[in-house]
Amino acid sequence: MGTDFKINQQKVEGRPNVIVLELSGWLDAQSEAALVEAVRKAMVQGTAYVLLDLRGVDTITSAGIRAMQQAFQLLTPKEEARKVVHLKLCNASAPVYEVLSITGLLQTVPMYESCDDAIHSFGK
Repeated sequence: MGTDFKINQQKVEGRPNVIVLELSGWLDAQSEAALVEAVRKAMVQGTAYVLLDLRGVDTITSAGIRAMQQAFQLLTPKEEARKVVHLKLCNASAPVYEVLSITGLLQTVPMYESCDDAIHSFGK
């Protein structure tokens, strides 16, 4: 891995309103806009739920946290903010998980150990 940030979009079979964004590299100030734009494009294509697969994320900075918060706000209508979770995370490494935990983001955006568990939790 390295500092080069990449996003690979995967559709979920049988769930047309769910996509998985597989992230790799550094989620920082240089990649912040790319993540927000990927979520925005997914919404335009009819996506209601986004799973961020963090398996390939080496480093996350405050700008990366901000990008996730912006994605959450884009996906979540105000009237559903405490009722329905439209953004979820999975597969974070221990260092990335620690950063997310310290920031308090995981109080709003849940983390799952596997993509399958997270995908099955959407819409429940």
